[in-house]
Amino acid sequence: MHPFHLFALQLADHLPGTWTALHRQYTRGADQFDDTCRVWTPLDARPPIAFRSHGATLRRDDGLELYLVEHRRGRVLFCPVIPHGLHEDITDRIPAPPTVAGPLDPARAAWRITDRVLPHYTAAVTSAREATSALAARRSSAPALLPVPQPDVSRTRTR
Repeated sequence: MHPFHLFALQLADHLPGTWTALHRQYTRGADQFDDTCRVWTPLDARPPIAFRSHGATLRRDDGLELYLVEHRRGRVLFCPVIPHGLHEDITDRIPAPPTVAGPLDPARAAWRITDRVLPHYTAAVTSAREATSALAARRSSAPALLPVPQPDVSRTRTR
């Protein structure tokens, strides 16, 4: 087992709630992009995520996800991920939760995530889900469009 995967498993055990750790091994930067493209940050403040051969995704049973990637020697970036089902039109209008760097020590990293990431992340996801529900309700209660009148062919003259 790769040491970064072991770190992710131990970190998942220290976090509140039920988390699953998924280890990622990349052979090219494009493979890593599939995971990093859903990192939830303001576009102008996206942290530079250099190509690393290993990463991890922590997934909580309610759909919250954190993407973990080695940042510098002995440090890890903990990046909130936009949950599936939330569109970027909604999430771009809500202040993004912070991406935080922390140590490779699972207990200290869990404290940092619990203290500095999860409160903001949970609030942002709640706001985004409420906005999505409100938008869906508005769309369902909007009056139906009137049908487009069709030409009456029975009154058309033929020559």
